[in-house]
Amino acid sequence: MAHTTDDILMPLAVAVIIDSKIRDPEYHAFVERAHGLLQLFDKPPMTDAELRTWFDTQKGELTELLTSKRRNTTILKVLSKFEDDVEVENIYDAMVSISVSDREFVQEESDLIKSAGAIWGFAKPPIKVDR
Repeated sequence: MAHTTDDILMPLAVAVIIDSKIRDPEYHAFVERAHGLLQLFDKPPMTDAELRTWFDTQKGELTELLTSKRRNTTILKVLSKFEDDVEVENIYDAMVSISVSDREFVQEESDLIKSAGAIWGFAKPPIKVDR
């Protein structure tokens, strides 16, 4: 299945937005990991500015979905587009990296990583949750 750029970037954006706090380290990690994933999926490269613009364009609607009753459905929809082992391993790794980039791993992030792991068949990484 050919994935769109939106398909590839959306799980990363969810990892940034899930705790309702967009911090600079997460934003930077989003851009950094997006570059690698776009290359992995043979998509045209995007500049840092283009990636930030993409994120900023998606942020409002995605924040609304992730704070609504449709939260779990949104997450499932975003994550279930990927099945190939190499793809899911790299997306999962990027999501974990983004989630811990601000040196906090809060409950919402933990739940997201657990959900991704359950969907893709990975064990939850050994990361301590800050409460």
